[in-house]
Amino acid sequence: EQTFDMTSAKFRHDKIREAAYGRIGANERVRYHHDIGMALYSNIPGFDADANVMLFTTVGQLNRGISLILEYPSEMRISIAEMNCKAGMKAIECSNFESAYKYLKAGIMLLPDGSWNYHQTLCVELYSLLSRAAYALGILDDAFQASKMIIEKIKMIEDKLDIYTLYIKILFAQDDAVKAFNTCRWVLRRLGENVPPPEVVEDIGVHATVKTTYSMYIGFSTSELLGMEESKNPIHIAIMNFYRELIFVSFKVITKQLIYYYICRWAQYNSTNGFCRHTPECLASFACALNDWFDFSRESYKIGKVAVDLMKKYDVVSDCAPFVYLAVYSSVALLVEPYQSCADMLQRGYEFSMSKGDTDLASRNLVLMVQNLYFGGTKLSVLKKNISSRINLETQRSHQILLPFWLIFEDTVFTLIGDQEMLSPNIEADLTEGGTVSSDYLDFLCHQRMQSSYWLGHYDRAKYYAERKIRQGLLKFKSIVSEFYFGLTAIKIFQRKGKKVWINRTEKSIASMKKAAENSEWNFQNKVYLLEAELSSVSKHIDNDEALEKYNKAIEAAKRSKFIHEEGLACELAGFHCNRVGDKTNALNFLSRAKECYNEWGSRMKVKFIDNEIQQINNTAS
Repeated sequence: EQTFDMTSAKFRHDKIREAAYGRIGANERVRYHHDIGMALYSNIPGFDADANVMLFTTVGQLNRGISLILEYPSEMRISIAEMNCKAGMKAIECSNFESAYKYLKAGIMLLPDGSWNYHQTLCVELYSLLSRAAYALGILDDAFQASKMIIEKIKMIEDKLDIYTLYIKILFAQDDAVKAFNTCRWVLRRLGENVPPPEVVEDIGVHATVKTTYSMYIGFSTSELLGMEESKNPIHIAIMNFYRELIFVSFKVITKQLIYYYICRWAQYNSTNGFCRHTPECLASFACALNDWFDFSRESYKIGKVAVDLMKKYDVVSDCAPFVYLAVYSSVALLVEPYQSCADMLQRGYEFSMSKGDTDLASRNLVLMVQNLYFGGTKLSVLKKNISSRINLETQRSHQILLPFWLIFEDTVFTLIGDQEMLSPNIEADLTEGGTVSSDYLDFLCHQRMQSSYWLGHYDRAKYYAERKIRQGLLKFKSIVSEFYFGLTAIKIFQRKGKKVWINRTEKSIASMKKAAENSEWNFQNKVYLLEAELSSVSKHIDNDEALEKYNKAIEAAKRSKFIHEEGLACELAGFHCNRVGDKTNALNFLSRAKECYNEWGSRMKVKFIDNEIQQINNTAS
């Protein structure tokens, strides 16, 4: 007689199960799931209730029969609400925010009347977790209402500091940065830290505050900073946390100069009251402020790297990395470390942000990571893929703070590839005189437009963006890169107009590049050589051998740094130089190398341009 092991029996095909399930009526299904859930629930003492599979399975079945459970006594409803809370928490730990959202909504639905009076701890946990999951999913109305509920129900400020942190993030994501900023100041004031409003700060004097704060840190070595004892004072830690939130939201509310003041207040508080788990974020911000306010020094880089190392010492990498990596590797580190390695660290910042469900910080890390890949000569097709996928995601979000940045970037990359003939005018309209745009957006737009205009040969346009960007005094690293393109642009304008002022402009750019190259040959030495080569090429008494030597140095330096686009540019300009002095053979050789580089980079637009130049030289020679 044939026997079967029924414990291992299972459906061979999903269609069989679907057919069987389809025969159950809609009303019966609710009872069916309820009964399965209750059978599992009644056996909870017999298995490990913390086992994720059983917990999720039990809660999943019960929630599909929730209409029946709502008729149960309060004690049973609270018990199942607690299970949903535990399932939601575990789902968040796995970054499964969609499932967590469903569990937590069900848990809140099950709460009987009067639960805030008799089961306050459970209510706080359910609503705070729901707010976190909804925020991660971009369901901002639910996130706001859940956090607001806790703020209204809980009286003591110390008991709702965590939810206030999330509440501020939600306000910012809802484009209510002013309310977020003022909420930060209000919480800090309640904690005993009186932060003056922006209108008062203007009278205090920002420059003096930066210098005073700098003097509080300059005397410490790296080892001394890393050796500072960690404070465990909860109020001190909370104040440091809300300073962090204040800085983050302030970028949409006040000028950069005023932001630097608040960063310095944060750093002063940190120095006076002791280091803590939020010190890495504080020092990373302070390093950026020093770097942008003063001429770059190793001191700002040292403080930035201390911030990175303190995360490991205090075991707060997963919490602080999104903010610290964003601050350090989009600013001070770019003046020392290779573009490519900075992009890798911003990628890590993005991954940590996503694991926490902080989509705003994730997006900021990602947009700057892609920008660094662009600076480092990453293939344009790779950039296009990353940008297009990100735009698709951003358009699906209810808050699209960074979408304009991605659209600008898309415009740049598509233009360089050759997928469109010119820069999109609809983005251009946002840069009109007197327009109300954020300094971050203006910085990014000017930087991208200036480079694109130069690559397209629109030198007057490139000059306009470079002058506006430098005049605005925007981020120092990008201003250095702007100097490079401005110096190249000035040579082109000099060739057309012959005015010495443009030679002076290029000489100023060379001085900036040399200073930058002292800290990072990898990122800037090829730019020094190329500017010097271009200057030699247009001097009254051309030394052809000297110019060619500098062009070749620029080509080799770009190649060592893997800047395929700038290697191609150096070859292109060397070819034009040789053609001007009548050396057609070398001109064609250099231009052919430029074509190879541009082809590898993925710029059909530049390949087509070089083909036309080669054709013209060949036609002239024949």
